[in-house]
Amino acid sequence: MSKLRSFRHADGEVKAWFISAFFLSAAVRFTLAFLPFRKVMAWKGRPGVDSPAEPDPESLEFRRSLQAALQMSAKYTPWKNECYTQAITGRILLSRKGLPGTIYVGFRKNDAGGFEGHAWLRSYDRVVCGGGQSEGYAVHSFFS
Repeated sequence: MSKLRSFRHADGEVKAWFISAFFLSAAVRFTLAFLPFRKVMAWKGRPGVDSPAEPDPESLEFRRSLQAALQMSAKYTPWKNECYTQAITGRILLSRKGLPGTIYVGFRKNDAGGFEGHAWLRSYDRVVCGGGQSEGYAVHSFFS
């Protein structure tokens, strides 16, 4: 019920982008699970290229709405909608609006001595998804 309430109280733009993010994340998840990695590479962008990091007030409201929609879709999907799936989904939605975005993939050592991976997406000066957990991760690669 709380999920239904949070969706009902979201503004119209967040709801619209949530629907896009929901269905697109299913396609991304399917691709990650079943298709060759080179198919995913095309969605991520050009390797080693960073997008502009300066503020862009004109697109700020959209980027906020997209951030909320991606967070909401991660809660509602019955499939795993983790950071990597969200970052690729967000990158595709940004490109539909003609906005730049950079996907960062990072790693860190965990307490057991193994490695943990994380992905996050930045558009201009705002981290659109995965930013809250990116602390301590060393950037391994980035795509724009």
